[in-house]
Amino acid sequence: MTIASVIMDANHTETPTPRYRVLVVDDEPLLCRMVSVMLKRIGYEIRTAYNGQDALRSVAEQKPDLITLDVMMPDISGLDVARRLRSDANTATIPIVFVTALDRSVSDELRALSEQPGIYHLDKPFSQHQLVTQVAEALKVLQ
Repeated sequence: MTIASVIMDANHTETPTPRYRVLVVDDEPLLCRMVSVMLKRIGYEIRTAYNGQDALRSVAEQKPDLITLDVMMPDISGLDVARRLRSDANTATIPIVFVTALDRSVSDELRALSEQPGIYHLDKPFSQHQLVTQVAEALKVLQ
């Protein structure tokens, strides 16, 4: 499945029950759009942020049910965003799915963070099935 085919087929939706709010965070606009379309297609309500600062601001404005989060971003890394969210009682339990092309320099940090409850990891590149399955698994904690 190509990025173009995902975006072109964005009108096809299957609504999960209940409807969850997902914040998609990635500094690569095309990838952010692709993940958004994949999740919107099955009925999730999507908000996007293109950097860590915008992600934190978006969470403060409207708490999502789940966050997909890139690790390597220019302003605040995804790891730092996750740490800040985990240190706040209001956001500490939001499930986070790290969606990243893992850099060796952060692999140990990500591995340690991924041992915490509600933290998941999905390697780029990934299929729609892998993304949807990981998000659904992460959302099970809310049911």
